[in-house]
Amino acid sequence: MKKTKLISQYSIDIEKTLTDWFYSNTDSRDGVFIKKIIEPKRKVMIFIAEDYYHRISSTLTLTVIVEQTLNQTSVEVVSSGGKEGYHYFSFSYGAEQSAVNRIVNFLNAYGFTEIESD
Repeated sequence: MKKTKLISQYSIDIEKTLTDWFYSNTDSRDGVFIKKIIEPKRKVMIFIAEDYYHRISSTLTLTVIVEQTLNQTSVEVVSSGGKEGYHYFSFSYGAEQSAVNRIVNFLNAYGFTEIESD
């Protein structure tokens, strides 16, 4: 599992921006799961998609959790499932990190800054 967290002070339509990104940059046959929780002073959105990676013959899950307040937008990106092997002997070909990097690079162009990375 790979994860990172980003923040931005800029006001963008993050829901539309990420919805468009997921539908044009993932190959999820089942579509993209999107859940919104709207409260008076914040909005939380969860995006989940699967991608099949031929080079590892495995499905990888990309989850993005967005918390938007009046002053700031924070985004957590989590990628999992891109390993081969069994429990203690599994190894990664870098697919999880690659998936995280794709969306981090995209969000950097919109003014997001990475503040935590695993």
